[in-house]
Amino acid sequence: MLAGDKWLVCVECGREFLWDAGEQAWYQSKGLVNPPRRCKSCREKRREEQLKQPRKYLTVSCVSCGAPAYVPFVPRGIKPIYCRNCYSNQH
Repeated sequence: MLAGDKWLVCVECGREFLWDAGEQAWYQSKGLVNPPRRCKSCREKRREEQLKQPRKYLTVSCVSCGAPAYVPFVPRGIKPIYCRNCYSNQH
């Protein structure tokens, strides 16, 4: 075990797992500040479950033309939402 290695406890299964210095450096290079909460097997299991579930889309009105726009998130009203046509005209 290297000096920077840390033992963490998985929130899913409760088992300890090693977060080694190499993984910590990778997290830091990606700008991630929090350590992982799940062990590798629980992360993979969670990822597989999320991929199996179809995305749910909400219908909202385009701020430009009022046409329906479909988004895979709950809008918070911070940024404008455009339909496909208006978005392509904006960019």
